[in-house]
Amino acid sequence: MEENLLLCSYCARMKCFKGDLSEVPSFCPSKLKPEVLEKASAKLHEPDNKRMAQDVARTWKQYGKLTRVEETVEYARLRGFKKLGLAFCVGLGQEAEMFTNVLLNADFDVRAVSCMCGALSSDDVDLPAEDKIFADYRQPMCNPIGQANLLDSEGCELNILLGLCVGDDTLFIKHSQAPVTVLAVKDRVLAHNPLGALYTSKNIYTRLKTRKPRKPETAK
Repeated sequence: MEENLLLCSYCARMKCFKGDLSEVPSFCPSKLKPEVLEKASAKLHEPDNKRMAQDVARTWKQYGKLTRVEETVEYARLRGFKKLGLAFCVGLGQEAEMFTNVLLNADFDVRAVSCMCGALSSDDVDLPAEDKIFADYRQPMCNPIGQANLLDSEGCELNILLGLCVGDDTLFIKHSQAPVTVLAVKDRVLAHNPLGALYTSKNIYTRLKTRKPRKPETAK
């Protein structure tokens, strides 16, 4: 494995958490690409980005005390948002209703759009029959671009994702004009807890290979 790859996930010390960059590994971004981080810092100090970052930092006062639902409400309040958009998977309709009620009870104006808006099918993107679940049947398809456009058309100031499929969330984020945050992601196998696949990866029945290909140096 090359030494000049960005691999923070292999860092054993993570001393950057305390602001200490004196003994960083060879693959540390602060060492490999300081110029990129300097440009990012300049963007961070642009007025709107700075205010957004300040409000994130303010939520840390309640770190470890608030659920993700509560943190989302708190962040929206700190940002001064009034109208929130919820883009949800049709399979999580009940959860979407419950979360909509939470937002309404918190005095937000809410717009919620299901992934099935527009009633699309895989035929709309010319999916070959052999790639369908059942070749001769209509295969429903999510419409994340439609969700993003609908919520933007309503003037939503923050869009919240709830359970969109992998890739559909990418399309939504790509096309949303409003900033986006994620409340929860979908994992049909693990009760919407995708990290469970990693936490149980040492089980003899796992399908994942999570052992490191090598033991990298921790500092240089």
